[in-house]
Amino acid sequence: MKTSAKQTDRRVIRTKREILNALTELLEQKAIEEITVKEITDLAGINRGTFYLHYIDKFDLFEKSVNQLLVEFREMGTFIISKASTKDSGKQKEEIIQKITSVFEYVKENHRFVKALTSKNSSYSFHHKFNEILKDHLVGLFESIDGSVPAVYLATALSYAYQGLIQTWIQNDMQESSREMSEYAYQLFHHFETSMFNGQDN
Repeated sequence: MKTSAKQTDRRVIRTKREILNALTELLEQKAIEEITVKEITDLAGINRGTFYLHYIDKFDLFEKSVNQLLVEFREMGTFIISKASTKDSGKQKEEIIQKITSVFEYVKENHRFVKALTSKNSSYSFHHKFNEILKDHLVGLFESIDGSVPAVYLATALSYAYQGLIQTWIQNDMQESSREMSEYAYQLFHHFETSMFNGQDN
């Protein structure tokens, strides 16, 4: 009996999910440098050959997993800024909130991995990567503001605020829904943006 492409894809997705779950569990205990491929494969219940079909080594697995997470934040930043540059409307607000909600859903699905990246055991500067991505998107917007605070500092402040929002949500066991968190994130951005632009008239 032949295996369909769809069945193969599902099998690959399931295998990668098991590998990521194993990596996450190990990252909760120690840094990536201390983890071995054998530990990952044993925990995932796969052989080393299967692992190397998908990844070059443990660092390749780690980087690809982190990059996928960062892609979500990068796309969110691009979308928000593109919408923020247009006239505000109820439809625009809903589109932004829906986009942010999808990111919070992704974070929720991978919350253990995100938490491991920001734990004391991690030697990886996830905070720096996260802040750089959001800051780069926000700088362009704030450069249009003729304010007393340079755009780079405004962008940095807001990116740290978003990081804190996500971390606090995870630390509090994600009691709020992804939709609620996306509305908080939108309000944070909207209030920040409004106060900055209103400041131009003073």
